[in-house]
Amino acid sequence: MKDSHLVMMKINSNMTKNKIKTEIKKLKFLAEDLMEIPYGSIDSNCRKKEFVMARIATSAFLIFEVGFNEEQARKFIKRDRTSFYHYKKKHLDYMQSSKNFPKYYTFYNKLVDTYMIDSKRLFKKRKSFEFYFEIEKAKNQQKEIDRRLKELALEAKRIGL
Repeated sequence: MKDSHLVMMKINSNMTKNKIKTEIKKLKFLAEDLMEIPYGSIDSNCRKKEFVMARIATSAFLIFEVGFNEEQARKFIKRDRTSFYHYKKKHLDYMQSSKNFPKYYTFYNKLVDTYMIDSKRLFKKRKSFEFYFEIEKAKNQQKEIDRRLKELALEAKRIGL
């Protein structure tokens, strides 16, 4: 019974990760569509202005709207952690001086509005993402407890208890 419980926990954990990955792919697709750039451009190494702007906006959305930290965002968008510090700084600069960067300001707001209109979106609000990671954390803790119980049971058998 314990083994089936562990298998179900692993399946649920993978399902949660897959749902988050799918949702981020949907967000990247939406950003690329709104910016009218080729699909897959956000993950590319190209430094064209439109590609970078879409990459910054998508990263900023994950950090500011969803609640990811830089380390978590790094796992879903193929960039190193320090890139996210740069994206975060650029996003704040662009949003504070919207008159100097109207294209980015308009694009980011359109991205947020378009995503939030979707009734099937996974990230309804900031709490929904935190909730998914709390579940993930609890499942990992449960795995550790189950693993430790199994070790203790084996040790008890060895000493004859």
